Amino acid sequence: MYSKDEARLLMGEFWESFGNYTKFYSIKIGEPIKWMLYKTEIKGLELKFELEKKEVRVVLESNSKNEESRFDIFVELDKYRKIINEGFSESLIWMDEYEISPGKIVSRIYKELPEITYHNKDNWPKIFEFMASNMYLLQSNFEVIHDLFKDKFGK
Repeated sequence: MYSKDEARLLMGEFWESFGNYTKFYSIKIGEPIKWMLYKTEIKGLELKFELEKKEVRVVLESNSKNEESRFDIFVELDKYRKIINEGFSESLIWMDEYEISPGKIVSRIYKELPEITYHNKDNWPKIFEFMASNMYLLQSNFEVIHDLFKDKFGK
């Protein structure tokens, strides 16, 4: 178990190391990577890396506080399911309702690496590869339909 300070330091070290891995991954794929994440230009739609105690996820999340807006974005994403799933060996997980905390419901599309913890540094290479390769693919697929979403739901 880690103290709060130790956990914070470990998390900082994790993200710094992942940043370095991203530079390596950019060279590996032959193009620079700039993660879109919260900068989708669409209110209530974000790409996320998510680290939990026993799993890691890459996520495309519709999280508008307005339930109708959240659902409208998810329904529109579902129209492009084939494009968003393109290139993944297994279909992504699609959930129109996902509780991220008590009373906080979002819609999300994600891929998960289960039964792994970032607290063990020996797991970091596997986690970094999972995060970089899957977020790169998810973001690239989303970029294909980004302008359509920006026109329809833009900020």
